[in-house]
Amino acid sequence: MDQPDDIAGRIMLVVDAAVSESAREACDEAAAALARRTGIPVTVAIVPAQTLDAVQPLVRRPPARLRELAPPPAEPGRMSSAPFVWRDGRPDWGAMWTTFCELALYGGPPQRGPGQALRAPRAGAHPAASSAEMLAEMQRGIRETTGLDVEPADPGWIAVACESPRMAAWLCAAIILENVDARVDGARLLLPAGPNFLLEDQVKSLVTVMAKTHHYWREHLASPRRP
Repeated sequence: MDQPDDIAGRIMLVVDAAVSESAREACDEAAAALARRTGIPVTVAIVPAQTLDAVQPLVRRPPARLRELAPPPAEPGRMSSAPFVWRDGRPDWGAMWTTFCELALYGGPPQRGPGQALRAPRAGAHPAASSAEMLAEMQRGIRETTGLDVEPADPGWIAVACESPRMAAWLCAAIILENVDARVDGARLLLPAGPNFLLEDQVKSLVTVMAKTHHYWREHLASPRRP
């Protein structure tokens, strides 16, 4: 493939023709991401297995360097994820769940695995906040699923206005067991909002834990009493 003079290098992704259609789509997505990130055109070659076998001696010849990346092992004990639902190009948070699995507090699988926990900013650090777009989706998602007001707090945090300190404290304890950090400031529940949060990963997890713990609180623990 011809390239402009100011682009150095070539990238080619060679894929066995026997892989599934979903695997081919994943390869196309990976190639597009590589092209965007590097500024280099990426060629995706779908070839039969015998062609792959034939080129193996060539690509393994020094000074070539090969790395084989195996799929990461499934993390035990993590809750399966509900399908992401869209409406008019935006997440439809209110339609994403019709039921909730058991809370980790009562023996259910946590929302995040231990290795993928959503951590709070470290004490004494100077944390960066999430992007304005991700902050807006966290706020919108929590409002749509719980009806509670949400606002940005200190960098790296968002604050959920609970009905009472008792409610905030209970939600905080339940959410921490979902492997999502949380803390309480009176009747405010503080949740992490990191700079690298992605919509379909950390943002969705945050909205999920807030939705399911609030659902349990409302159905089983809410009381007209005020502390």
